[in-house]
Amino acid sequence: MQVVPRRATPAATAPLSLLQRRMWHLCTAYPGTASPIVAIANRITEPLDVPAFTAAVAALADRHDALRTTFAVDADGPRQVIAPPGGLETEVVDVSGEPDPAARAQDMVAELAGALLDLDGGTLVRSRLIRLGPDDHVWCLAVHHLLADGESAMVLQRDIAALYRGVPLPEPPIGYADFAAWQCAGGGDDAELRWWAERLRGVPPLELPTDLPRPPVKSTRGGQLDVRLDAPDAQALERFARQMRATPFMVLVTALLTVLARRSGQTDLCVGTPVSGRLLEETEDAVGLFSNMIALRADLSDEPSLGELLTRVRAVTIDALARQAVPFGQVVAAVNPAEDRSRTPVFQVIVSLHTQTSGGTAADLDWRPFGQATAQILHDLVLDAWRGPDGLSLTLRYDTGLFTADTAAALAGEVVALLRAMPDDAELPVLPVAARHG
Repeated sequence: MQVVPRRATPAATAPLSLLQRRMWHLCTAYPGTASPIVAIANRITEPLDVPAFTAAVAALADRHDALRTTFAVDADGPRQVIAPPGGLETEVVDVSGEPDPAARAQDMVAELAGALLDLDGGTLVRSRLIRLGPDDHVWCLAVHHLLADGESAMVLQRDIAALYRGVPLPEPPIGYADFAAWQCAGGGDDAELRWWAERLRGVPPLELPTDLPRPPVKSTRGGQLDVRLDAPDAQALERFARQMRATPFMVLVTALLTVLARRSGQTDLCVGTPVSGRLLEETEDAVGLFSNMIALRADLSDEPSLGELLTRVRAVTIDALARQAVPFGQVVAAVNPAEDRSRTPVFQVIVSLHTQTSGGTAADLDWRPFGQATAQILHDLVLDAWRGPDGLSLTLRYDTGLFTADTAAALAGEVVALLRAMPDDAELPVLPVAARHG
């Protein structure tokens, strides 16, 4: 069994992990007006001991070395620089006297979540506590995506609640610097890397019609819109997935691929999906960039029906998940696609399905999520879906340098229409007759 060793003394510097190397490339090859940021924003509606809470935030940074990390760039490239424990300052702001405190807090959260952070030695973690009124606060923690992922956000929320309440926490088995050093020293699985290289060799770029000319260097400004599938339709979709020995995620991918095929006319399509990457026990309670990407390349030739395409997507997904440990940056290097700064390599669309979780009362801390805007998109399109008791909520983020809001709304509407139709008409052709024979 693989084990990540913890260093005998805390690390002052570390190489970038293989996952960070890819993210660094994305952040520097496609410069934008904002940084990819993992943001926690929660509204706390209970009496709050502000000094105790800010002390808990400081202790959170002492606990997780990723929150004390910056980057330095020298002749050998970027490296992680880990500061010694010394806490993290929380900016405390009182907006209770403003005409609309909640709106003002929303703007302040969006400002943190949409900041452009300096990767060369700059501060990459910011904490802000906003007072809306008596027993009403919003806490926002913004962390550069190089230092954290979605699973990290859940670890941080759990830990801050425990630290505030004084609940004892065991020492994390490893710090992210330990993981990065271990991963860079490992040899990897050459057979699995060769499988990916063969699987993705010659993958074509997505030629989706755009409203605006594709610029020579991809922009990163994004818009987003929300649509939903109500509970009866979502339940029918889940029953259909079970009947097809598939998962709702596979059905979602099938619907998205169908829309992309109909709009582009292509039958060789590739989309990406994130995976947690926490395959080792030591990483479960750590904060850092562990999430990986896998590519799902689908063959839509031979005029498949929706049901037939779902069967193909199922097989592709199972094969890809079995090899998810290979860092996607290594996959890209092995595939070696032609240099094209107007697109992200291998795939230009991302899709993911999440299980919706309520705000809850972590360690009896009464808080709920406080919405935020997503300011940056590194790919052309990103489709996120959340399963909850009220149905399936979908958010489509899109590159505003390529698509208008009307086009994005039409595209999202087509996905939802297919998700509604598929359980009752799996024999519907993926490509209409005109597209197949025109």
